[in-house]
Amino acid sequence: MAISGPEKERQMLGLFLVPGVYMRLLAQTVKQLGHNERLLYEGLNFSSEDLKANNSRVFVTDAIVMAERAVKLAGKDGLSFVLARELRVTIHGTLGFAALTSPTLAGALDSVRRYLQLRAPFLSMSQAETEDSVLVKLCTEFDVPGLAPFLVETVCTTLVMLTEQLLDRSDAENRGFSTSDGKLPGVSVRLKGPEPAYYRQFVDQLPVKFEYNQPDELLVLPKALLDVRMRLADAEASRMASDECEFELQKALKEQGDLALAVRNLLRLTPGPLPSLEVMAERFCVSSRTLKRRLADRETSYREIVESVLKDRAIQLLRYTNQSVSEIAYELGYADLSNFSRAFKKWTGKSASEFREGGPDPAPELGP
Repeated sequence: MAISGPEKERQMLGLFLVPGVYMRLLAQTVKQLGHNERLLYEGLNFSSEDLKANNSRVFVTDAIVMAERAVKLAGKDGLSFVLARELRVTIHGTLGFAALTSPTLAGALDSVRRYLQLRAPFLSMSQAETEDSVLVKLCTEFDVPGLAPFLVETVCTTLVMLTEQLLDRSDAENRGFSTSDGKLPGVSVRLKGPEPAYYRQFVDQLPVKFEYNQPDELLVLPKALLDVRMRLADAEASRMASDECEFELQKALKEQGDLALAVRNLLRLTPGPLPSLEVMAERFCVSSRTLKRRLADRETSYREIVESVLKDRAIQLLRYTNQSVSEIAYELGYADLSNFSRAFKKWTGKSASEFREGGPDPAPELGP
């Protein structure tokens, strides 16, 4: 039986899965904060019992619904900080073990950056350096503006708490980083949103300072801190755990089936400007050449998929918002209005102004 409409869209989004253990822990934390966690499951195709299996997975769309409900119920109570405290390293499975046994903090961060999508497909993580610092940047992959602050705050808090717990304290001390008071000197978390009212309630329990109203979502660490050994460093054990993560990642990618559909699905959820082929290939852990070849096998290209997504987005913005054509062009990633105008006329046969003035909508495409 063919599936169409919202249910088809839901299945497409379901190509991305979240471990059930995280959702179970989220519900338990909501209950711990004094709220009715059963409200989180209403209308979803799973229950708390279904999430008890070690290999349970939840569609990312369902996970988003559940997380949004949790934030509505308990966000004001510091849900992000309390949940991060409960996200102990063993909950993350092989990824947690790979980080725990890495020779240094640098190796642990490398593991998290590469395999984060196996645990939190909502987010991606990149790393840059200044003269003295390492900047770990978190980006939301899906357009969930109401949920993004909670996700980033939770993941940043989890990372700094686990770092404080897992660093070899004597080695840290020898390198000038005393962690005896439960703090990580020189480390900070920078977040875009305003400081929440609950932050002051948790500030003394956090190992680092959180700075709000910042231009980017960043975890800032001194460069020298990345050379500190992990408390249970074991190069062989870490390699074996990383191999397990790599196997899990490749299996997950293979199970996504139609890569063209998966790419288009991810682009539809990504705020503009849309990423380059190279960035998208890295997201799927393949080379840009491999991504090109696999899309060509589906008789499409990355550029064609991007244009399809931009066309649908442009139509929606012109039809359902009051933004000017220039504002829409900028939001879609066009630096030059004339380039957007040419592209839109190619897609629809009309200029953007003519389209907005009237006439039937060209039907948005359902696939690449």
